[in-house]
Amino acid sequence: MSHITCFLSILAHMNNKISEHRKKIDELDSEILELIQDRVNEAISIRRLKIEQNIPLFTPERESELIQRLVKKSAGRLPQEVIEDIWKTIIKGGKRTGEGI
Repeated sequence: MSHITCFLSILAHMNNKISEHRKKIDELDSEILELIQDRVNEAISIRRLKIEQNIPLFTPERESELIQRLVKKSAGRLPQEVIEDIWKTIIKGGKRTGEGI
């Protein structure tokens, strides 16, 4: 087997492995999107109940507790700043989605 043939074989194998990982990422992205949509729906339900009961819509303590719980659950796999950025964006998106209610 020539060096070029061997190199092309290794490259094809690596491309197959990369494709497998990308396929898994695509599947995970779809699951994450579905879960975020479910979360937003729950937040909208809470918003409606708060409006009906004349309860303040924003609870900063709840948001802070949520982020701290997730940081702890991550156990260092994700930096705190990353978790904060992700969840603050998700929370902000939920607020925007529920604004018309």
